[in-house]
Amino acid sequence: MPKKQKEILVSKTASSRVFALFRQEVSDCKLIEPGDHILLAYSGGPDSTCLLSLLQALREEIPFSVSLAHLNHGLRASAAADEAFVRQMAQRFCLPLVIRRVKVRSYARRHRLNLEEAGRQLRYTFLEETRQKLRATKIATGHTMDDQAETFLLRLFRGSGPRGLAGIYPQTERKVIRPLLGLRRHQVETYLKEIGLPFCLDESNLDRRYRRNRLRLELIPFLEKNFDPKVVDHLARAANILRAEEDFLNQIEEEEGARVIRQEGEAVLLDTQALSQLHLALARRLVRRYLAKLRGDLREVNFAEVEAIRRLEPGQEIHLRRRIKLIKFGSYIIEKRTLNQWRRYQLLWDGNGVVTVPELGLKFSGRMAKGQELPSFDDTKRACLKADSLRWPLLLRPRQPGDSYQPFGATKPRKLKDIMSDRQLPASLRAFLPVFLSGKNIIWVPGCPVAEAFKVSRDDKVFIIEKI
Repeated sequence: MPKKQKEILVSKTASSRVFALFRQEVSDCKLIEPGDHILLAYSGGPDSTCLLSLLQALREEIPFSVSLAHLNHGLRASAAADEAFVRQMAQRFCLPLVIRRVKVRSYARRHRLNLEEAGRQLRYTFLEETRQKLRATKIATGHTMDDQAETFLLRLFRGSGPRGLAGIYPQTERKVIRPLLGLRRHQVETYLKEIGLPFCLDESNLDRRYRRNRLRLELIPFLEKNFDPKVVDHLARAANILRAEEDFLNQIEEEEGARVIRQEGEAVLLDTQALSQLHLALARRLVRRYLAKLRGDLREVNFAEVEAIRRLEPGQEIHLRRRIKLIKFGSYIIEKRTLNQWRRYQLLWDGNGVVTVPELGLKFSGRMAKGQELPSFDDTKRACLKADSLRWPLLLRPRQPGDSYQPFGATKPRKLKDIMSDRQLPASLRAFLPVFLSGKNIIWVPGCPVAEAFKVSRDDKVFIIEKI
């Protein structure tokens, strides 16, 4: 190894314990394997500089390569100096370096984000693009145990559930690894002091306008002093426990998700009937999985939204962030913009067994009866029709422009849309409710009266359609 690289190897003092903890984390979580190419997100700060040193030391034991990536956010006066420092460190240790400059403020305004979220999005986009360009196998970030504890508290105050409280994962599906999660921030600082490696200081970390900074500078020191000096360790351990339980629950969620969430073309449907049969905790998780499938992630999803979706009634809509509008029809919840593809069904039914309108998640059964055996009146879910007047098979289709018929008790035909309006059927569902026809004649629409020509008397043979 070149002399310059040897400068950053672990010293034989207390900092050797830091390396041991780091190596143990890498081994336990299988973060680095022989032949890996690690792209280090290098800001020049103490955490990423410590990680740079530890990675270089680990290369003495495991054969892998390291490259550096630095994103200049352009938010601080010292940003240019940090970039120059990063360049010097890359040269000092003979490592490839990729730098990109971005305008976080303009990006935040354009996408209506706060600066922290805008910076996070730009940072991970840059890292992933660089990883692919360099053909790196993994991206390494310098998150520590303190970051884990801070994230736990921030999400707790935000009302997150177990998945959110599981915190920062040592490794993600997007090939991001966090090898420093087993180390405290003070251990990082002691380590760098002992080996004499310089680093940059980000003055924005002292800005108490940011919640995370107030947490780091005020709340956690208060808790350590007045409650338990190991509060950070305890919070990190709680996150670890929740993370293991999350992994187990995800397996169950995966199995049930295949039954409750299905994809039909562009449409993603949530089967609320199947959902209602599950334990409440699992049902909530599957609503979140459904939203993740629609959005691509679970950012900005809160408990109130999950509950509102789970409790939607047929015909109701809910408007979510990112311009997503959901609607429930039948037993399914679907994104409103994909509804049009569900308006083209036509089904023939001979009256036997059960007829299913899969596009709507609706099922109807049929049976014969006598006029004196009629069930209670409820035209929202049941139609009693004069059997001898029906022409088979019946046709089921959506409403079409110009549809009209003479409803029970009326003296002349009326437009179907006016009948639906009188019955106060949800406007968003009217185009999708199945229209039952005998020949060319409308005989019934759920929620509307049966046709006058098919009304029954006491002595008639009756065909009953029931929604099930």
